[in-house]
Amino acid sequence: MDSHAQSHANAPAPVVGLRYPATRLRRWLPLVLLAASVAYGLAATLWLLPANMVHDEPQYPSMADARGVTLPTHSDYRIGPLQTVLATGSWQRADGWTSRDLDHSGAGYPYRPVTYRLQLSNTSGAPVDRKLIVDAPYLDHLTPVLIHPDGRMEHLATLGDLYPFDHRFIGLPQWIWPVTLEPGTTTLLVEVRNNGPVLLPVSLARADEVISQGAANLAWKAFITGLLVFALLLNLSIVFRLRRPGLAWLSVLMVAVIYSQLIMEGLGLWLLWPERPELNALLGVTLPLCLIALCEFTPHFLSVGKVAAVVLRLLSVMGGLHLLAAPFALAWVGQDAFLVIGALGGLFIFSLALWHRRHVYGRYFALSILAILIGAIVTSMRTVGWLPVNYLTDSAFFLGAALGSLILTSGVGRLLVQERKRRMGSDIRVRQERQLRTRIEQRYDQLMKTHRVTGRPNRPVLEETLETIDSSQTPFSLCIVRLARFNEVEQALGYRTAEDLLKQYLRQLNSFLKRSLAGRLVTINGHALATLDTANHAFAFYRDQDGSQDDPALTAITGWLGENFREGRFSFSWAATLGLAHAPEHGRDAASVLSSAGFASLDDSRPLSVYDPSVAHRQYRQQLLILDVEAALKAGEMWLEYQPKVNIRDGRIGSLEGLIRWHHSEFGRVSPDQWIPLAEEVGVIHPVTLWALDRACRDFAALRKRFGPQIAVSVNISAKDLARPGFHRVAAGITHRHGLAPENILLEITETAMMSDPRIARKTIGELSDTGFRIALDDFGAGHSSLGTLATFDLDELKIDRSFLKDIMADPRRQKILQVALELGESLDLDVVVEGVEDEAIAIWLQQFPGLYGQGYYWGPPVRPGAS
Repeated sequence: MDSHAQSHANAPAPVVGLRYPATRLRRWLPLVLLAASVAYGLAATLWLLPANMVHDEPQYPSMADARGVTLPTHSDYRIGPLQTVLATGSWQRADGWTSRDLDHSGAGYPYRPVTYRLQLSNTSGAPVDRKLIVDAPYLDHLTPVLIHPDGRMEHLATLGDLYPFDHRFIGLPQWIWPVTLEPGTTTLLVEVRNNGPVLLPVSLARADEVISQGAANLAWKAFITGLLVFALLLNLSIVFRLRRPGLAWLSVLMVAVIYSQLIMEGLGLWLLWPERPELNALLGVTLPLCLIALCEFTPHFLSVGKVAAVVLRLLSVMGGLHLLAAPFALAWVGQDAFLVIGALGGLFIFSLALWHRRHVYGRYFALSILAILIGAIVTSMRTVGWLPVNYLTDSAFFLGAALGSLILTSGVGRLLVQERKRRMGSDIRVRQERQLRTRIEQRYDQLMKTHRVTGRPNRPVLEETLETIDSSQTPFSLCIVRLARFNEVEQALGYRTAEDLLKQYLRQLNSFLKRSLAGRLVTINGHALATLDTANHAFAFYRDQDGSQDDPALTAITGWLGENFREGRFSFSWAATLGLAHAPEHGRDAASVLSSAGFASLDDSRPLSVYDPSVAHRQYRQQLLILDVEAALKAGEMWLEYQPKVNIRDGRIGSLEGLIRWHHSEFGRVSPDQWIPLAEEVGVIHPVTLWALDRACRDFAALRKRFGPQIAVSVNISAKDLARPGFHRVAAGITHRHGLAPENILLEITETAMMSDPRIARKTIGELSDTGFRIALDDFGAGHSSLGTLATFDLDELKIDRSFLKDIMADPRRQKILQVALELGESLDLDVVVEGVEDEAIAIWLQQFPGLYGQGYYWGPPVRPGAS
């Protein structure tokens, strides 16, 4: 495209066209002209055609099959109607007839009746049934007559594209007659009338060959038509998207070419309305439209001078005049006249394209016009008989125009790509910076408003949403879903798999909440669910003023949370608990309600827990205690008291267990079960373990002085301690610092802690045992260890849980269970200690087991070193 075209391409679209209807109409003139031309052609044809075209239904004989029928190599034609030929008997004479090869039957544009003569030979000696086929669906009128060898005349049905579709013997585009050929030579006379080229491509076929002969031809033409329709849709999308109405002339050209060929193939609109064959007369409209569209498109694709623009406009006007006159079938404006005008226009446009051949778009245009011209020339030569009539020559113009349209479409596509590149070149850097700024802002907004893992709204967005609700006027409830097993799933499957499963689970929960709560649901930035962290998620819903606890929706949600989560090959429970808090009863602002629901969700004893202020106070106290643990260790508020493990038979003390005690400055005496479990959960138990071990080593000298040199001291350790790398070296360092050997210390670990991660526990216990520490399994029977797993640990002592002694004096079955546990310890060569011995009767009963140790208040309460 040269500079002139570039200036048009870069020019801004006029604003006036968007405001004034006349300017807008001028912008879309190509499509308007297409619609108007089609409407004019239909109206003129329907007005000029006789109102009542009623024809007798043709009668066809039955069919048979035989062989021995041949077509002649030549056909004859003469200008004149069939009726005259029959009346004068001229069909029997040779004078007045023009002979042509059967494949070169074109007679040009006579615009008068033409009668063809063919001699059909049947050498089989018997009558032969055949289908007589004329493969020229665009012919207006065909009247065939058979003159049999005995002189008998048989008039066949009159067919043509001006007659209703149901007059055909077979519903195909070709003209088909069933004929019976007697032995000998039969003369076929056919009168052809057409408002266009006259020719007669004749063939004979058996009944089973009729459809198969045209199938391949229709298939490849349908393929070419499909490509053209695709190019048409592409061009229309370019026109409407980029608002370049001038390029719509290419769409007009494609529509005209497609419909012209459909008429030529007998596949026009009249197939939709079989009783309106006059629709085929639109060929006189669509052909001039091709020339008009090509002339009007050229200035939008090439830079042309004023003189060339005037010539192109003159050719367009001539095409328009021909379009207006075509329905009237005037002799001087027939298709032959249009061929002359079209050839002149095509040659002129081709010369313009050659003039711009140095430009890539000029070469595109030259190739497309050359393809159209070649197609038109081949079709014209076929029409006058210079080329044979076959599938290729019949469709030459269509193929040329289709190829030219596709070339132009590709050129238009390249033109628009180049144009867009030029337009974007000046502001590409600004656009990139704007896009980068937008992405950063969006990413920042996403990070600020959504959780990194789940993509759900985060806590600030949840609080912001809840703050917009006046809870005094519109009470609502807030639920926190706590997934207690998330960390366990993450450790087992890896964080990527665990996060993927979590997102899928939350997606399902989000959908279930929307279905269950419907209009009561408080949407949080378009979501039903918000994420506080990977294990805690929240949702809210409106409730009635009475705040009834019996809510069917909550019951359904609790049931859904209690079901196993299934995804792929995984099926497990998240151990979800639901904490519920009501606003305004449990908090006036969003933060308070969230805190209340969070307290409620910590209760894992039931699936749904409603916030209870007394429970919350206890939990609040536990949290304060956890915050004060390290300060209490440094301030001396904690100490160890020691409870002896006594040989039940002889009363000898073998070791002492150090039990931690705490006197809080605000809450007074604090029981270990009020803070140690939470300390293990939040991860602050390790400093307590190291302090206890250090305190026991300090007290060891005083304990030995009081209870004898044979004693050892036991200290409790947790699963968190076992998971600490190098714990055995730290523990050994503490004992060495106080001048003790690790053999003086017995480390106790509960069965539950040991089985939380058996692999890690087995490794660390082995390292502690190799260092010299003795290991005791505490609270045996309260956990879920297997005997096979238990045998793989390096243990020295087995402590039977106090639950074994409940009702043991009255229940023989419990006695047998205890005996089994004692035998297990003996078989593993372990010292066995029974915890919780409180009264004399149990102590005496236990004396029957030799070597058994006991621990409990029967021998006295725990003592503090230095106390009497």
